[in-house]
Amino acid sequence: MAELLTTLFLPLMLALMTLVMGMTLEPRHFARLLRMPTPLLLGLGMQWLLLPLLAWLLIWALALPPLIAAAVILVAAAPGGATSNLFSFLAEGDTALSVSLTAFVGLLAPFWMPLAVATQLHWLGQGGTELALPLGSTMAQLALICILPVLVGMAIRGQYRRWVECHQPRLKQGVSFLFMLVLLALVARNLKQLPSLFSTAALAMLLLCSLALACGYLVARLAQCPETSCRSLAFEVGIQNGATAILVAYTQLGSDALAMLALLYGILMNIPALALLAWFRRRGRMAVLSAR
Repeated sequence: MAELLTTLFLPLMLALMTLVMGMTLEPRHFARLLRMPTPLLLGLGMQWLLLPLLAWLLIWALALPPLIAAAVILVAAAPGGATSNLFSFLAEGDTALSVSLTAFVGLLAPFWMPLAVATQLHWLGQGGTELALPLGSTMAQLALICILPVLVGMAIRGQYRRWVECHQPRLKQGVSFLFMLVLLALVARNLKQLPSLFSTAALAMLLLCSLALACGYLVARLAQCPETSCRSLAFEVGIQNGATAILVAYTQLGSDALAMLALLYGILMNIPALALLAWFRRRGRMAVLSAR
């Protein structure tokens, strides 16, 4: 049963979540990104350049041991996920931008993530150890989870648009509930192996998320993006798909310890994300009061 959790149920739930996200998309969403490329380029730039820089800054500043450093690298290389779309919606950000950018980055993840992780593990001195990442199988697995379900979801929407729009809320709720059950089962199964919430690993994961959220918002503001886009970019850059990192750790790197560190990130990332959400909502209320 424990083996089925990581080799069957986790990838299946990730693929289902990606499929449901694909059912919200149409070609015009990607066309919009290409017509207004600034948010797209900022999102990709921060995902591919800023996050690795933050990861290595934390590795240096906290003098992280190799295993925790590898986990920070793995999480920083993961694409964004559906959670960032939820936070963007709750923060009254540009939800269409958030979903489109999540899908676009996810489509590129099978090519970017394995190369980024393998290269950085080599820099860390782990490339020739048990943490060596097999590029071919990792790319194939991520393509099955990140690319194929999006395309199938878009095809289903194109063919059965009315049915999709009618049932989409229930589909999202159902898949999210099943996904949470799988994550809870992972936590329950590995509770004793989870690092302490007061450990160096927890501090590193909290700082990674907090710095990425802050930098995502500030860089977007400096680029003079609309406020709604700034909020969405903050969550797109600041919240990584911890489940994808867990999957790669379990199935490709074969490291339970690394997977537990990625799971720790998935738990702790909600703290700074909720704090930023509360700040956005407070600013919104103050703006409404001052306008009266």
